[in-house]
Amino acid sequence: MEDVSMEVSSDLVETRTQIYRRELPGAGYVAIDVTTPHDQRSSGVAADSRVRVYVERRDSDERRIGHEPPLVAEFAGDQRAPEVGELYRLAADNAALARALLEWQGRRQRRVKAD
Repeated sequence: MEDVSMEVSSDLVETRTQIYRRELPGAGYVAIDVTTPHDQRSSGVAADSRVRVYVERRDSDERRIGHEPPLVAEFAGDQRAPEVGELYRLAADNAALARALLEWQGRRQRRVKAD
């Protein structure tokens, strides 16, 4: 897949590796990424990697610019963790993704009301 490095601060860089991607019926895709922070001072990999499932609903690349796709599931660990199997099952199941998106929308609406 692909690796993308992003500088988060002057001392911290994150490497994001996509380990799974599937096109969705109609439009968009689902992806599983592993984000690993690297401490530039020690050049070692930090122990707090994250595995995340994103669902991009937009069909057009132009509409995706400037927007992060909804993050519907995540856990601390890397691609060797046993929980990754659950994330693959979620990413492969359209009905489970629809439920996860509804939960994400509910959390988002509650945050807006709380602000």
